[in-house]
Amino acid sequence: MKTESKKLTYIFNGIEFIDLNCLKFAVENKAFRKDTYEYLVNSCLKKNHKSNLLPLTTFKEFLRKYPKKKPCWCLSNSSFIDCHFNKEQEAKLSKNDQFKLIKKNFEYKECLHKNVSPCSDLIIKAHSISRTDSLQSISKDNHVYGMKIDFNGLNFSKIGTKIASTFTGFCEKHDGLIFSSFEKINFEKTSKQLFDLCYRAICIEYNTMQSVINLFTLSKENIDNSENILNQIRLQITKNSQIDFYKLWIKYSNYYKTKMENIYKKASYENLLNHYIFELSDEYPKFQSSSCFNLNIDLEGNYLQDLDNPNIQSKNVFLNCITLNGRGYFILSWFVENDSYGQQIIKSIINKPQQIEDKLFTLIFLYIHNTYASPEWYENLTKEQIIQVNALQSFWNETDKFSTDMICSNFNSIKVNEHGYYKNTLSF
Repeated sequence: MKTESKKLTYIFNGIEFIDLNCLKFAVENKAFRKDTYEYLVNSCLKKNHKSNLLPLTTFKEFLRKYPKKKPCWCLSNSSFIDCHFNKEQEAKLSKNDQFKLIKKNFEYKECLHKNVSPCSDLIIKAHSISRTDSLQSISKDNHVYGMKIDFNGLNFSKIGTKIASTFTGFCEKHDGLIFSSFEKINFEKTSKQLFDLCYRAICIEYNTMQSVINLFTLSKENIDNSENILNQIRLQITKNSQIDFYKLWIKYSNYYKTKMENIYKKASYENLLNHYIFELSDEYPKFQSSSCFNLNIDLEGNYLQDLDNPNIQSKNVFLNCITLNGRGYFILSWFVENDSYGQQIIKSIINKPQQIEDKLFTLIFLYIHNTYASPEWYENLTKEQIIQVNALQSFWNETDKFSTDMICSNFNSIKVNEHGYYKNTLSF
């Protein structure tokens, strides 16, 4: 879904004006408080000011008279006096202090299986990709490469396997119970094992989005310290729009997550998901990945779905590229109700056999941050190859529009042996 932008200010004859219609648009998109906007409009009416363009000096005068004990215009739920009344005088936090605050507090901690059965008390750091089998298969000296948060944001860095891929999404009881089907039993591609892999993937995505909301909410508190009022409004509207965007995706994910939880209650796993399995050659893949995400364009550049309309339930695809019992698998799954969507994705991958591995690699590094690579493989890439991998990983930062030109060589990271649709008695 795209976030539409509007121009907040205009300058005429050297005088700066703020556009109240822009604030109205922000209100409608849950990025600016409605009460404050209505107060500003009423203040204009009292002064017989009829234009939507309000001189900045007058705007500041009106805003300073806004009731100080009312909730702040920035949607923080703090009072105006305790939030933005004196923001221009508040000192900026150092980059180091901001990083410490965010790192300590942004993780979302909740057992995501609590609606199915009672939890244990302890929320643990569960592995989103199995450490013993999957991560160890690609590790070197108990380290892998993966996305790591630091002072400069998310960067692909070396991480210990004890902490790589961990997230606070399950209690100790449920983490041990749910995923024992493939972590403690030989992986035989049963419907239950495939279902559990997909459930973990959607919980990873759900937890990640909740954590991002925490991150943006924390940054709202001090991102605009010492800034002038216009920059305060711009920064807060941007953060509020981002928060609302992720809340929408949580809503969409919860639709599917709830369906899966109902299946757990029935303990019948055959009729909700379809799967396509690429069985890989020995010693492949050189990376491990798991997530659930939305595609709006397939790997041939064809339209799949409208992600710009917040009133339409998005279609998800699950991806698990893992090693279990010494064998690598690349598994794509989707809900039966979205079967034409899933089949179109598969067709766009396999219709040119010579490009299958490159497309699978590109799909991973374009869309999934929960990806961990072999140090031996990654450190042997050339500088030019690393630039290409980094360009894929920066997809969401640089552009939100997929092009078939982005399909990249897999750099000998994945090799498909055989592939086909999953059936209860799997055949290829």
